[in-house]
Amino acid sequence: MAVVVFVTPAGERREVASSGEATVMHLAVREDVPGLPAECGGQLACATCMVVVAPEWRDRVGPPGEDERDMIEDSLGEVPEGLRLSCQVPLTAELDGLEVSVPSQPGY
Repeated sequence: MAVVVFVTPAGERREVASSGEATVMHLAVREDVPGLPAECGGQLACATCMVVVAPEWRDRVGPPGEDERDMIEDSLGEVPEGLRLSCQVPLTAELDGLEVSVPSQPGY
């Protein structure tokens, strides 16, 4: 189990404990975190679940994979540092306390 801190577009900090969700996106959807519509349901097909990983967590979370990187670049024209698709961030015990910010607009 891991706790994830979501910082909403309004600046609200929401600490949410996982209960078996596979990814950060699945946890956000279960908790109805504002700003994460996750329209494709985690199929790496829409880029509507973008989050910005807090700097102190970026090494543990790691960089985007090739397909994820391509999806972000296709959506934004670049891949900003710390930006990840939450459907591609697996929830593991090592990420207990992870903090991610939700951009003010889906798709950044």
